[in-house]
Amino acid sequence: MLKKTALALAVSTLFVGAAAQAATIYKNDNGDTLKLYGEVGVGGHFGPDYDYGEFYQSPIAGNNKGYGDEEKDYIDDSFATLGVKGNYQEVYYRLELDYERENWIGGSGDMVLSIDKMFIGYHITEDHAIEVGITDTAFDDYDKYGDLTFDTTVETGEAGDQANTIKYEGKIWKIKLGTSYSYQAESSSGAVLGDVVNGYVGYFGDIVSAVIGVEQRAGSAGESKYGKQQLAGFGMRINVTDSITLGLNGYIEDEDKSEEDTTVDVTDPLNKIKLYNDYQTFRNKGALASASYKLTPKWELTGSYNFEEYEQWAIDNAEYDATPYSWGDERTWSTVGVNFRPSSSVIFAIEGNFGEAAQDAYAYARVYF
Repeated sequence: MLKKTALALAVSTLFVGAAAQAATIYKNDNGDTLKLYGEVGVGGHFGPDYDYGEFYQSPIAGNNKGYGDEEKDYIDDSFATLGVKGNYQEVYYRLELDYERENWIGGSGDMVLSIDKMFIGYHITEDHAIEVGITDTAFDDYDKYGDLTFDTTVETGEAGDQANTIKYEGKIWKIKLGTSYSYQAESSSGAVLGDVVNGYVGYFGDIVSAVIGVEQRAGSAGESKYGKQQLAGFGMRINVTDSITLGLNGYIEDEDKSEEDTTVDVTDPLNKIKLYNDYQTFRNKGALASASYKLTPKWELTGSYNFEEYEQWAIDNAEYDATPYSWGDERTWSTVGVNFRPSSSVIFAIEGNFGEAAQDAYAYARVYF
């Protein structure tokens, strides 16, 4: 639903490590701190295939659906974050601003500045905490855990960052768990999703770690095309050696979407009010197997094999004499990449895609501070 920066957890882990070196603005003898952190990234998608419906296109005149006839060979995916975080004894807080290109279907295509996180939390104990505000939903932290590539491959489609969210996270031995509730969640385009509840539980050992997560949304009750949804996801990592890591990731989703809508108010021609109905349940599923190999402390090879299937594809294909989708009812593709980390806070990455992929390549440079 909410598409933010296209990063796998492998890179998110790097960001967390870099954030620990953030500039300290304030610190006292009680341990209270205020730190400044952020990241700057430049890069994007090469050779995008618009038939897969993943990228923004400038609308045809008179068409406000977010797609059109303008197809580019390169799509900018630049991104920047600037944030402050701190704590006063058991209370912690965070304010984070994102500046990113809305290059996905339903986005504006422009660089947009937004508040990505704004929350206050409380440590109940050292290993248990609760936070309230604009924050990522619980499962968003681990929905791509088994994906070791840089650019996101199989999309899980969980709710992501949401306003009006309360979240609990805790740790018992090597087991981590979390759950969250978001009131009147929204998609990246602002469409109503209804209340969203999700959570995860995982075991994080030195050699094997695995996490499962679930999500359920109430739906928009006719205010948008999005109805009820149920999602289950799984991720696993296996550290075969100090240099070789294997990953597995997958999800299955039952999502209700409106097949019909009725215009009920045309007072503003540019913002017509519609009532959505005839919700039908569609099953979506995807999985990947990935691997990473550290050649040296600075150089790393990554790869993945991906599978994705949307029930809507099969339904649309059956309605035409000729198959409208070149990939049929399902698609598979592979990704091979190289990462170079000249320091712990810098990464240069390039990935090539083969098979039924939505792009030919992805290249990026990121600096974390």
